[in-house]
Amino acid sequence: MRAAPADPLPAEQLASVLSDAGAGDRLLELSEKLRQKYPDRLETRYYYAAALFMDGRTPEALNAVRTVVDANPRHARAQNLLGAACATTGHRDCARDAFLASIDADPRDPNTYVNLGQLLLDSGDVAGATDYLTQALTLDPTNAAARDALARARRSSPAR
Repeated sequence: MRAAPADPLPAEQLASVLSDAGAGDRLLELSEKLRQKYPDRLETRYYYAAALFMDGRTPEALNAVRTVVDANPRHARAQNLLGAACATTGHRDCARDAFLASIDADPRDPNTYVNLGQLLLDSGDVAGATDYLTQALTLDPTNAAARDALARARRSSPAR
């Protein structure tokens, strides 16, 4: 970032690392700096929304991520974040639609399949959940969240 202070990409790479690491406080600090310097960049808005969500500020995160999705409906990570925020606020239809849009935009991200699978499982759709969780494991056989949710789905399934 010091070597190329006018280039937003190094800061966005750091934001990605902080997001993956679950360092919400540091992500919020960095994303606020990015917003000052690059307010119109979609990635800046996405990371700010992610930081808000990680900070438990879900209504604010919803508003922020919707600006990204409105500008680019095929922004897969933003759709996934929108789905998670909608699910957190109990808006299951919004969550399902956002997860499906995320999968359509990036069918190779196992995390969105896990999120949709868990949403369906929580809604009582064990068969649908199993399908999406299995797909997640096909994409990433080491995905612990998918394995755990699939085990939960199998325990919820009626005996045959």
